[in-house]
Formats: sequence, structure tokens, C-alpha cells
Amino acid sequence: MNDFVVPTDRNVMAASRRCDRDGNKKIDPAANSAPGERLDRAVRGAFVIALSRSFAEEVEHDNIDGTTVVEVENVLLPLIDILQHSNVPNTILEPYDDFVLLRAGKDLGAGEELFHRYREENDDVIPPHKFFTRYGFVPGVKEPVAELLKRRSHLFFDS
Repeated sequence: MNDFVVPTDRNVMAASRRCDRDGNKKIDPAANSAPGERLDRAVRGAFVIALSRSFAEEVEHDNIDGTTVVEVENVLLPLIDILQHSNVPNTILEPYDDFVLLRAGKDLGAGEELFHRYREENDDVIPPHKFFTRYGFVPGVKEPVAELLKRRSHLFFDS
């Protein structure tokens, strides 16, 4: 795997924001909102986008007293955040101090989609209930979430 390119056409993108599928002009419901409401909506939207695009990483910090503490921090990894989840990924992420290297986990054909495993099964960095609220699913769980909640599954509730 060498490089990958994300093609964009600014004219098409701008037109899609102004018109629906049939070419009719969209009505912006925020246009008549008070400026404070629009700002609040924009900040909330930005927060959700950042949260759903960030990765939880364990990071070591040295304390003044010489001890080391491990904390969970959210980090943004542009371009890597577009990878879809798979329990059988075809990519490997190699973290370094200042960057993350994305490697192919196998030989990939031209146009083959890249997949990453969002969460390992025994990964406690982001617990299942937080993973669900961030990404909308829990890797490896096949049972419908409504059923898990109804029976108060340990994935979402303390035992």
C-alpha cells in the first residue's frame, strides 16, 4: 500500500449543501434561530464530530514526584478516522511518539477498502457502554442493543 487519495470536487460539494437530491433549494432551519441557539447547535455538533472521530489512547505522564501515571486521552488521527471497523482488519496501526503509521496487514488490491479494528475484545481503554455511545455499536456483539439494555447486560450496567 503506497498512497491513497480522497477525491473532492468543491463545486459538487457546495451545491449538495444548498440543494436536495432533486435540485430543490434546501431550507435551513437554523436560519431563523437566534445567534446564541445557532452557536450552541454548532458547538454541540462540533463536539459530537470530534468525539466520534477521536481515538482513546493510554498515555504515560511523569509526575513531579517521579512516579508515572497512565491516563486515557482522546486523540484525533486525520485520515485514519475514515477507516471502517472490521473484526478482521486489513490494516495495522503502529503508534510512535509524534505520529501513527498505517500499514497494510496483508497484500491489498487496487481499490480495496481499508479496515481497522476499533477495539480489541479485552480492551478496557474505552469500556463497551462508552464505545456504544461514541460509535453506535460494540464490536463483536451480535445481540440487539435494545435486548442488552432490557436484560441489563453487564456491558452497560454494573453487576
